[in-house]
Parts: sequence; structure tokens; C-alpha cells
Amino acid sequence: MSGGDTGAAAGAEPEPPAPGGGPGRTVIAERVVEKIAARAVRDAGRVGGVAPRLLGVPLGREGTQRASPVTAWVGGDVTSLAVTVSLVWPHSARTTTRRLRDHIVERVQTLTGLRVDHVDIDVAQLPSPSRPARRVR
Repeated sequence: MSGGDTGAAAGAEPEPPAPGGGPGRTVIAERVVEKIAARAVRDAGRVGGVAPRLLGVPLGREGTQRASPVTAWVGGDVTSLAVTVSLVWPHSARTTTRRLRDHIVERVQTLTGLRVDHVDIDVAQLPSPSRPARRVR
């Protein structure tokens, strides 16, 4: 080493912060936010997921037990969400989506500490409620 070299060697690990330097930083992955929002949709009632589609034909059944596709974008302490759902007919789409949006925002903010900027809800299906099997007399 030369006499004027006082810096750390190239490629060396940075020194840890000094004690009392403040708390660290918590990063919440987008996938975590998506799972929390999907669970909030399932818990909301009168709302369900949609079956994957091939050329517009559902591959499976829609319903309240199917998970809803959710996409999250996280930037710093803010997140935005896009959710695709099915709503049970004949309930009001406006009232149900407003209630769903409020529930998603509350759950994501409570569990992650992130501020939810907005939630886009795409209603892809309006299935009729399940009817009991008819009896033959």
C-alpha cells in the first residue's frame, strides 16, 4: 500500500451503519401485496375470482372460492393495485365494488404500512348465485 491510501480496498463490503444511526428500511415485495389484496377480495363476500380463459372461454368455474388475479406496483411507500373479479348477480356493482375497494385499501395499508394510491377493479363476470338442486316429485 502506498502511504496516501486511506480508503477501503476496491470491492470491499461497506461498513455497517454506526449504532444509533436510525432504523433500517423495510421493503415489501409486490407479490406480497398481491397476495394480501387477493385474500381481501376473498374475504369481502359477494365477490369472487375469475377462471382463466382461452379464446374467451372459461377454463373452469368462476366463483367466490377462486382467487382473484391481482397486480400490484410498489414504489417507495406507495402501492397501486389492479384486481379482476366476478360479482354475484343481481347485487349492485357500484355498491359492491366501492365496498370491495375500501376493504382492499384497509387490509393492505394495515398489514403493510404502504399507502394505497388507487385500486382499479375490472368486473369480468356477473355469475348468478348458486341455486339449490331441483327436486323431482
